[in-house]
Amino acid sequence: LVGFLLLISFLSGCASFGYNSLEDELSDQQEARSLASKLKKHYEIGEQLYTQGKLELAEVEFKAMLEIKPEEPNALYRMGTLSFKKGMFDSAAEYFERTIKANPRNGKAHYNLASGRLMQAENHFKYYAVLAGKKQDLSNVSILLGDIDKFNTNGKQIGKSASLDEIAGALKKQ
Repeated sequence: LVGFLLLISFLSGCASFGYNSLEDELSDQQEARSLASKLKKHYEIGEQLYTQGKLELAEVEFKAMLEIKPEEPNALYRMGTLSFKKGMFDSAAEYFERTIKANPRNGKAHYNLASGRLMQAENHFKYYAVLAGKKQDLSNVSILLGDIDKFNTNGKQIGKSASLDEIAGALKKQ
């Protein structure tokens, strides 16, 4: 009899194990809607502030979104653009990479990641030109820098293009 009672209590415990009541499911759905609503509110306020040029305040809103949902693609993307505008290219790249991981089809994040890396490459090529020996052939570097400059200016020539010697002189002064 004791064995039978143990078997019955074990089976009844197994039947309810992992089962969510209707109340639990409704509560989970309500919580999910509440979080989605908070995310939407932060996003709308953040975007409005961003378009008004109030970047620090916008950043607060996007960070609040990431506190709610750490891999929220819209917040990650906007944090990338904010970092990019501040010249924090490594941070921007990290945000764009996380955006891409969260949403691989985000073309803007791919483009911005590539643009940021291109700007970093440009700086390294300039430093290379400054540090290279006098006998070093810099013609390929000069071509690359010219192409990067064309890309950055959308193909428009803005004034006289600086020679590598001018760039080297300016960098040595910094």
